[in-house]
Amino acid sequence: MTRIVIDLPEEDLRQWDNLAAIRHLSRAELIRQALSGYLADNRASSDNDAFGLWANSNTDGILYESQVRNHDWE
Repeated sequence: MTRIVIDLPEEDLRQWDNLAAIRHLSRAELIRQALSGYLADNRASSDNDAFGLWANSNTDGILYESQVRNHDWE
């Protein structure tokens, strides 16, 4: 595990300490859990996220593309 140094406002630090005491966790563990949750909720999408997006669509892809392109020029 890599150690990092961050600057936090004193009030935030007090809130982390209070929450850590309530949950019987170390401040470091509480912050690790919070950061892991943040990353899980905000992960960067990958190219594979769109794979198969139109698999169940009855739309003709070429026709759709043509309609979209023609609409842009109107």
